[in-house]
Amino acid sequence: MRKTIRITRTEKRGNELWLVSDIPSFSTEGAVPKCYMLVNSDEQAFVYIIEKGDEFVYVSIPQPCWKEIKEVLTEPLTVWLRAGTNELELIGFSEELAYLIDNIAGNANYGEEMEKAVKETFLT
Repeated sequence: MRKTIRITRTEKRGNELWLVSDIPSFSTEGAVPKCYMLVNSDEQAFVYIIEKGDEFVYVSIPQPCWKEIKEVLTEPLTVWLRAGTNELELIGFSEELAYLIDNIAGNANYGEEMEKAVKETFLT
């Protein structure tokens, strides 16, 4: 079964943007960032990959959080994950997000709804 952490809110503190999941169903202690992001078009979410032991954990950032994460494209913010009491820097987040947005713009492979949502949030 795929392990997923769903981000419920964001918090900005100085030059840090925190992606927060209050109650994960498992511990992220010892997890490491993979510096890689995917897109979940069905759920309209960006997904940052972390690795814990021999398995991947998907950090899902749904559309309601996009307005806040957009700031990482224009400001030098460090992005952090807080899942319960565990914290982890999401290295390469800004670069991965910028790459995906460039790929999604005008690309029907991600689905019409995902393309439209990305355009409305990030490209206006």
